[in-house]
Amino acid sequence: MSGGEALASCLAGKLGYRTVAREVLVEAAAKIGASEQTLTQKFESSPGLWGRLTSNRRLYVIAVQAALAEQVLTDDLVYHGHAGHLLLKGVPNVLRVRLIAPIEMRARAVEARQNISREAAMEYIREVDEDRVRWTKLLYAVDWRDPALYDVVLNLETMTIPTACSALTGIVKQPDYATTPDTTRRVEDFVLGCRVRLALASDPRTRAVEFDVKASGGVVSLQGEMPNAGMMTHVNLRDQQWIVETVRGIPGVKEVRLNMETFDAYH
Repeated sequence: MSGGEALASCLAGKLGYRTVAREVLVEAAAKIGASEQTLTQKFESSPGLWGRLTSNRRLYVIAVQAALAEQVLTDDLVYHGHAGHLLLKGVPNVLRVRLIAPIEMRARAVEARQNISREAAMEYIREVDEDRVRWTKLLYAVDWRDPALYDVVLNLETMTIPTACSALTGIVKQPDYATTPDTTRRVEDFVLGCRVRLALASDPRTRAVEFDVKASGGVVSLQGEMPNAGMMTHVNLRDQQWIVETVRGIPGVKEVRLNMETFDAYH
C-alpha cells in the first residue's frame, strides 16, 4: 500500500513497457500443477507458520522465479510484486526500486480498500511487513528493508507519483541500462538456469536435492550433494545419468556437466 501499482502503471505508460504482477503466479502455478491460490498462500504466508524451508515451498519460489525470468526474456517490463529484485538477482539492466510511504498514508489506503478501522489497518500493515521480513530472511538471508539491496529508494511523503515516475524514467534511459549483446547473453543464461532448476525441483526424484546451477552459452554446470550409497535419498548414483538426460532435454541446453558429491548421513 505504498503506491507501487500506480507507479508501475505510470512507468509502463511512459516507457512503453508491459506491467507484470499476478500473472507471474498464474503461469508458475500452471507449470507445477498447483492452483494459483495454493501458490499465493505458500509464497506469501509467514514462515512462522511452518518454521523451515520445505522442498515444496522451495519449488513454489523456483516456479515463480522461472516464470518471471521467461517474462524478462521476451520483453522489457515493469514488475511490481514480492521480492522482484531478489528473484532477478544477477540479471543485468534491472533497476531495483523500493517505494516507501508514511504508515498513515498506507493505512488510509488499506482502510479504503478493506473497509476497516484505522487501528485495524495499522495492525494489518505491521503484520504484513513483519511477515515479509521473516520470509526474505529465510529464503535469501537478507533483510528486504536494507537500502543496499536497491538502486533507488523513493519516499512518497512529499513526492508525487508523477514526479517519481519521471525520475525513474530518466534513469532507465541512461546508458547504464542499455541493452547490449553481452546483457542479452547474460539474461539468456539466467533464464536457462531457471528452467533447469524448475525441472529438477519439479521431479520427486530430485526435489529434495539442492543444486547449484550455472549456465553459460548453453553449457549447464550442476553441483549437488547426496548421502552415501545405501542411505535414504531421492537421488542415488544410478540417477545421475537420468539427471543429465533430463537437463539435456531442456530447450537451450547444449551440454551438461554434473558433479554430485556425497556425504555421510546419520540418524
